[in-house]
Amino acid sequence: MTRCLMWIWLPLVLCGCIMDALYGGLPDAVRMEPAIYALDGINGPHDEFNAVAGPPPLEMDAFIAFASNDVSRGGLFSIDAGRLTLLQNPYPSRRQRRPPAPGFAARRLGPFAPIPVLPGHVRGPTPFASTLVPDRDYGKPFQHYMTRKLIQKEEPLPGAGSGALASGGVWMFDADHQGRRNLYFVDDSGRVRPFFGNDPQADDAYATYDFSRHELLFCSNRSGTYRLYRYRNASRNLNFGEWLGDAGLAGKIVPAIEFDAPGQTMAPFISGDLLFFASDRPGGRGGFDLYLSRYADGRWGAPVNLQKFMPSGVELNTAENEFRPSVLTLGFADFADWRVLLFSSDRPGGRGGYDLYLTALPPL
Repeated sequence: MTRCLMWIWLPLVLCGCIMDALYGGLPDAVRMEPAIYALDGINGPHDEFNAVAGPPPLEMDAFIAFASNDVSRGGLFSIDAGRLTLLQNPYPSRRQRRPPAPGFAARRLGPFAPIPVLPGHVRGPTPFASTLVPDRDYGKPFQHYMTRKLIQKEEPLPGAGSGALASGGVWMFDADHQGRRNLYFVDDSGRVRPFFGNDPQADDAYATYDFSRHELLFCSNRSGTYRLYRYRNASRNLNFGEWLGDAGLAGKIVPAIEFDAPGQTMAPFISGDLLFFASDRPGGRGGFDLYLSRYADGRWGAPVNLQKFMPSGVELNTAENEFRPSVLTLGFADFADWRVLLFSSDRPGGRGGYDLYLTALPPL
């Protein structure tokens, strides 16, 4: 009986060895490990922060807009543009325990044309537009070879490489050229118009739009410290220029109390069912930390410090300040867990002031 089993088992083992020899070295997986990378091609001696990618989501070649005061040598902030190219090669998971390190390059493109320079600080650029690409099949399964395919050559950047949005989409930002820090948007005609929810006696900043629940969130210190506020877009009208300036809607803004905590809560960013924000609430690692809340069962969950999700040795939140999180994704239906977090920090080791950084996020 034992000899019989041996003769059955031996060919199977040999076959497995042959298959491994033939195919075990072929790339069959793609995964980017969490690690902190500085965007050195963009960072300068002063401050770079508030970075956000213009739609569509990450295709390995992304257009980003960010606030910087390098041109003014540490003075007024304005909005600059940059390009981020990222490559995470597939690898043979049967022979390698860990994926190779990603390759990426970042470079400045100059002033960001859609948002004008104003006589004051201009910060917090955010595109309000659908991130769906019309000709992309989002139900298509992700294949490991797609990363290499996407990076064979630089793709034309969306919006003619300038950050231009489709009709109805707008760029929002905050500026203090009229005294207080308030939110503004640039409509289809290129006019700068104030957001209907501004409080002239307070500071309002960092708007984000939830395309799943059709809510606009922003932060304001109208109650004394920065907290989050929301407006529910009951009409679900995605022609943002038609209603973002409608002063009659101001009374419908309410505090988003589920995110309240002692301290300041700022810079919200929604990606699907995840809300990222910065806060100096108690329990953090020091200064502003980055937090995450998940939407499930009809409500937003209790915020969790993002550091709790990071592997040992990867310092996302530090004793200094981490600010303005935004997320880039591949956008494939079955590959939602590959998210790249873009954020700013004044941690030691940077070029000066706040610098831009990125890291892959672990499954959340």
